[in-house]
Amino acid sequence: MELAKNYLKKIKIINPCPTNLLLRHAGVSYGNIIRDKYYSKTINDIKPITLILPKDFKENKTYPVLYLLHGLFSTEESLLEDGYNADNILFNLIHEKKAKDMILALPNQYTPVNGKYFTPAFDQKHYDGYDNFINDLVHDIMPFMEKNYPIAKGRENTAISGFSMGGRNSLYIGYTRPDLFGYVGAFSPAPGVTPGRDIYNELKGLFKESEFRVKDEKLTPKVSLICGGTNDFIVGNTPEKYHKILEKNKQPHVWYPIPGADHDTDAFTSGYYNFVTSIFDILNKKKN
Repeated sequence: MELAKNYLKKIKIINPCPTNLLLRHAGVSYGNIIRDKYYSKTINDIKPITLILPKDFKENKTYPVLYLLHGLFSTEESLLEDGYNADNILFNLIHEKKAKDMILALPNQYTPVNGKYFTPAFDQKHYDGYDNFINDLVHDIMPFMEKNYPIAKGRENTAISGFSMGGRNSLYIGYTRPDLFGYVGAFSPAPGVTPGRDIYNELKGLFKESEFRVKDEKLTPKVSLICGGTNDFIVGNTPEKYHKILEKNKQPHVWYPIPGADHDTDAFTSGYYNFVTSIFDILNKKKN
């Protein structure tokens, strides 16, 4: 558990996210929004992806990438909307040298099995399309990104995080493929990583509780962060349950509650702020 202790020594949790970071300010470069498309062999169809590149990015330079995943019934640009402002927060922090220059990648998670779309609903048939996203990300999106954008390769340059269903998927994907992702963030993650239930259904679980961990200790994420609001009406105490399971499984991670937050923008911006300011070895840079 020494790594867990090191996490706590390095990561200073700031809660809530400073509100000025959500706004745009003169003199700050907020990056270039690219709305691209790629062919997904996973569903045999074209899917959208939104990317935000550093304003002065250079083709002969490579950048780490953060894959940021939206919640249920949302789109690839939901976390850019007012209140979430993921792009403003990131580039304000980069400007303040509290985060490293990076590419922000916002894919559309919904990846229906065999390309068969269902009417969005709170049921397993719809959730299967989110569970299947791991295949789209690993086999289609990541190769597309490496081919078309100046991506720095390797798990030490690749992060995944998300809100609600995006947080659930970040834990699942990050812990299933720790060889690809060196940083994992889950902000108010939804039920279903382990067996349980949401408001409507019993959920089979993507991991058994005893298997919810990184199997190879050498691939333990450099940062693994989970948080959730204390007044969350949607996911309840699921984030804390994940924390307790990981603790039982001796899986190093950081957990913190967000007092008074519901399943809302306050919960997202707090988690996102603390994650972005802790990844890609920015902590070592601060220390040095």
